[in-house]
Amino acid sequence: MKPFKLFSKLLLAAAFFFGSFSSAQNDITSETKLNMPGDWGKSPLETAAPQTFGQPTVPQYLLERYNQAKLTGIDEEKIKAGKEIEKYLEPAVTAPEGTYEPTQIISEPGPPFSPDWYNNDVQVYTGGVAYSGGYRNLDLKLGEDGWLYLAINRRNVSGYNGSVVVYRSSNGGATWSTVVSANNTSAYFGTITMLVEKRHSSNNDSVRIFVYYNRSNSTNFDNAALECLSARRNGSAAFVGIFASPSSGHKYEYPSACSDGMYWSTGTYMHIVAREVTNTGTQVGLRHFLSQNWGSSYSNALLNTSYTDMYPSIAYSHKGANDSIYIAIERRLTATEYEIRAMTTPEVPFTGFYTYYITSATSGTKYEKPCITVQQSHYLLPRRVLITCTKNNIARYHSSINGGQTWAVDATLGSSTQLADYTWCNSDSLSAGNGYMMGCFVDQNGDSVTVRRGVIGNLGTYLYKRNSVMSTGLLAPVCAIFKDGTSKWSSFAYAGQGPNNVFFNQENLIIGVEPISGNIPGNYELMQNYPNPFNPATTIRFSIPKTGFVSLKVYDVLGNEIAELVNENLNPGSYKVSWNAGGFASGVYFYKLITNDFVSVKKMILVK
Repeated sequence: MKPFKLFSKLLLAAAFFFGSFSSAQNDITSETKLNMPGDWGKSPLETAAPQTFGQPTVPQYLLERYNQAKLTGIDEEKIKAGKEIEKYLEPAVTAPEGTYEPTQIISEPGPPFSPDWYNNDVQVYTGGVAYSGGYRNLDLKLGEDGWLYLAINRRNVSGYNGSVVVYRSSNGGATWSTVVSANNTSAYFGTITMLVEKRHSSNNDSVRIFVYYNRSNSTNFDNAALECLSARRNGSAAFVGIFASPSSGHKYEYPSACSDGMYWSTGTYMHIVAREVTNTGTQVGLRHFLSQNWGSSYSNALLNTSYTDMYPSIAYSHKGANDSIYIAIERRLTATEYEIRAMTTPEVPFTGFYTYYITSATSGTKYEKPCITVQQSHYLLPRRVLITCTKNNIARYHSSINGGQTWAVDATLGSSTQLADYTWCNSDSLSAGNGYMMGCFVDQNGDSVTVRRGVIGNLGTYLYKRNSVMSTGLLAPVCAIFKDGTSKWSSFAYAGQGPNNVFFNQENLIIGVEPISGNIPGNYELMQNYPNPFNPATTIRFSIPKTGFVSLKVYDVLGNEIAELVNENLNPGSYKVSWNAGGFASGVYFYKLITNDFVSVKKMILVK
């Protein structure tokens, strides 16, 4: 099991949370309903909804063995029991090779940086961003290695119908580099979702990225299958391929992914839920996929909800032995009444589920496009669940501090004058210092991105128009909580007008490359970092006598690249750049400056 907080500290954090929730009323309005039971919003139109789990196809003794393995927290035992269970699960069906155009993994240069933290956002990507397949075409994650990862579904890439790319930043978003990209000449890519998982708890280079998306040879996504692009964080050992094809006349839409990687290393399991419909748009159900072997194969089960359930968004819930998957959906009961529902289903796929009826609206009210996050914490603590959405184009959120037993409904995410189409949310496992829940949304006119970070009941200050470039109204922004030790910061990414180009920004931003002199130096020079030894941040200065490409990277004693501080063209001058090593262990590190005409390496020491 991966290192985790002491349970005593968790109990103290829980006590603090409940105290803060009871007094925090900033987001409570006359529309807000508190302490609502999980079935209060059930509509008369939903009387036929199944509410029991029934009996899974897996023998009970195997489930008990699996649950016991999880309680022991030993990867090997969980994997052994999981393999036995997988024999009873329905494997995902995929089309045989040769019947579809394979996606190609492409090598390409790094992104164009514009790292001006004072006035402008960092431009990570230049080019068109996909939007016709749906609004989820960006994803942002903070990996367990402390690096940020950004996935983008691209359009108008010359020679290709489908194209997806992943970038990484090892310095809090100051600079970015390309991890991996994949292109397809005939297939279009719909919407994307990303996981970033650390396979070995003590080895940051074991981090692997998974990007899931639906793909089809037609622009209306008939017969759309599900595909996965995966690579290590340095882009190596990459693979891409279809892992699930629907039955004839069906298609998959809006995949959403989560994992239990917070609690496991080798024994991490990946979950994907996608909406399955006919090519004419008739709901079939929600298809739950599970991979127990890092994307090599998948099992699945169909959750037949009997309703038109759109835009599934999923999150993992750690409950010890009985872990489950939360699925937030937009349920369209009539043409003028859309509600938010949250389903829970066991992590082992089968057809049973339970539904929370969160909202209760009348005709003319539309709750739309939910996003869900469940704070990952010790399994004995209550589940904190946050769902953001829009209500008649006003940003709202719904929450539970006890895993769904009761709900606070219709808290304000934005003001009543800000019309919004899309929201996003995220959370962090660390309760200390508050600020472990985050939400954001883009104004309907595409002008501004509003970001908030706090606790359930009080998501904190409205950081209005945090974007320096006009955003698009066609896509959701994405957000993540960047953590440095016990400090937490709000980070977000969004697409510009068009939608074209993707930009990143972060609260309390780490300074990127900063000029310290406009004088032209007589030669190249790499100075010793200061302070040295340091904890946890240090500053590196260098000088270049002529315009050219500059790379500054940090390596561990084994020669592994662990941070990229500079990766861009610079004019002649002297510069400084900061490196925050809060996520790294004490020891000796090396930093290396590379230009077309100069290479220099120096040693530095991190002491914690």
